[in-house]
Amino acid sequence: MLKTIKIIIVSLSLLPVLVLAHGPSRQKVVEEIEINASPDKVWEIIADYCSIKDWNPAITACESDNGSQPESIRIITLENGEQVKEKLVKYDPDTFKIQYMMIEPNTKAMPINTHGATLMIKPGDSGGSIVTWKGAFYRSFPGPNPPPDQTDEAGKKIITELYKSGLDNIKKQAEQ
Repeated sequence: MLKTIKIIIVSLSLLPVLVLAHGPSRQKVVEEIEINASPDKVWEIIADYCSIKDWNPAITACESDNGSQPESIRIITLENGEQVKEKLVKYDPDTFKIQYMMIEPNTKAMPINTHGATLMIKPGDSGGSIVTWKGAFYRSFPGPNPPPDQTDEAGKKIITELYKSGLDNIKKQAEQ
């Protein structure tokens, strides 16, 4: 009986260590915008996998090895000059959906280690379009106490700004 009590006490004393040893958790960002333009018109703006450089002010350049074909690799250059390599996972013009994932993290560009995202257009209730950009990522710092520029919040902030600036500019271009 005494041995059982000792095991329970030791186990309970290790619980905080196990909780604090947990690494980064998956973070999600979802941004949505209503646009007073048809889904077809909005799709024309985003349809090319590398057109991101034309509608997202945070992206200054884009190179793609195979256009908008699934498995195509693109390298985007951000405002700060850093580059991120991404792969097109799904491309469906019938449902107005593009899905991609980061394949080579660059922590100088963004403090994240992984990133998968979907950009999709749906008809809006009032005749326009609803564009949704959603993604998930893990921060780049693996330990429990990241530096301030590598926290989950820092990653969310950068991804949210990237999504919002892109969606705002899609809206601006589509409604001209």
